[in-house]
Amino acid sequence: MISGYLFKNRDKRKRFAHIGAGVVILIHSYEKFEGGHDSYKLFALAGLVFLSIAFFHPAIEKKAPWVDGVFFLIEGVLSIIVAIDFFHLGKRALPITYIFLGLFQFYMAFRKSKKGIEHHQTRT
Repeated sequence: MISGYLFKNRDKRKRFAHIGAGVVILIHSYEKFEGGHDSYKLFALAGLVFLSIAFFHPAIEKKAPWVDGVFFLIEGVLSIIVAIDFFHLGKRALPITYIFLGLFQFYMAFRKSKKGIEHHQTRT
């Protein structure tokens, strides 16, 4: 992928992916703000928390190797919430994309958590 060519370091690629997801959440928050909906506050809070955690990802991962699974779980929940929000706005194709993205993120959450727990058990 493009990020593989841009970032040779695996940790930087992971961080870039999580920061990208946080930016998408903040963009959705801005869209809600422009539309006059009160839910923009929740999306802004979630995006800022997610970005702040993503910046400290390497330090958190050293203490809790299952953190990638938690990141993907949070991303999946937020993707499903955005999809439901788009369905309420009357959009048809875009919410389906977000649902598929959310399902993929739930799969990755399970996979990464399982790998992190196995890695942690072999180290202790």
